[in-house]
Amino acid sequence: MFRRIQRGNAPLKERKKMNRRIFPVVLTTFILVVIAISIGNYASNTRAILASQEAQEDCKSCHAKLSETLPEDHLPVIREEVKTCFICHVAGGVATAFEWTVHFKHYSNAEFVDDCWSCHLIDQEGNFKPYDVQTAGLKVSKEEVDQLVPYYKSWGTSEYLDHGHALEKLSCVDCHGVLIPKEPVSMEQCLICHGSYKQIVQDSLIHYDVMYPHFTEEEVGCDSCHRAHEESVLLCDQCH
Repeated sequence: MFRRIQRGNAPLKERKKMNRRIFPVVLTTFILVVIAISIGNYASNTRAILASQEAQEDCKSCHAKLSETLPEDHLPVIREEVKTCFICHVAGGVATAFEWTVHFKHYSNAEFVDDCWSCHLIDQEGNFKPYDVQTAGLKVSKEEVDQLVPYYKSWGTSEYLDHGHALEKLSCVDCHGVLIPKEPVSMEQCLICHGSYKQIVQDSLIHYDVMYPHFTEEEVGCDSCHRAHEESVLLCDQCH
């Protein structure tokens, strides 16, 4: 009781000082709690909205029968399910990888004006994956996926090198190494398929006559002229 009386009779200045020290801590804690709740609600609502598409849309919303979209020389199929395609259409499988087949089928078609969300969704666990496929998927945001759309459209229809790679049945992952690229392809990766600088100049007169001295001195690389997702340039014009 004596301590309580002492505390109650504490000088007014000391109590004000104590209140000034406590108030910022309380206010900061309150703000952080509000922010955390807001972020959690936003993420939850976003996943719920995107996941709700799963019950409303799938490939059949555009294609009444998936078998009718297959090329004439395709083997007959019985099951009208996307997941069945992955039996053969996987990387290193007996048929062209599904990732190339479906993307090229859509993005090379001038009548296709949609985007990734025509065939994909982000489920309630935050997994980005195709409709009708029960896989773990990728942990990516909607914004990251949307950034890929112009690249896929270029890959499917442009006059740039990316379309040339598409015609050779190469997709993003073949050059970038990942399904959702975030970094440019390294020159070392290009040379895995195209061979060394020495091999390249031997197969092309313009490279041998004009560029070989520059290659040997390591002044320039292939990407000095050749651009994958935009118009290539002629580096020679900058000096000659």
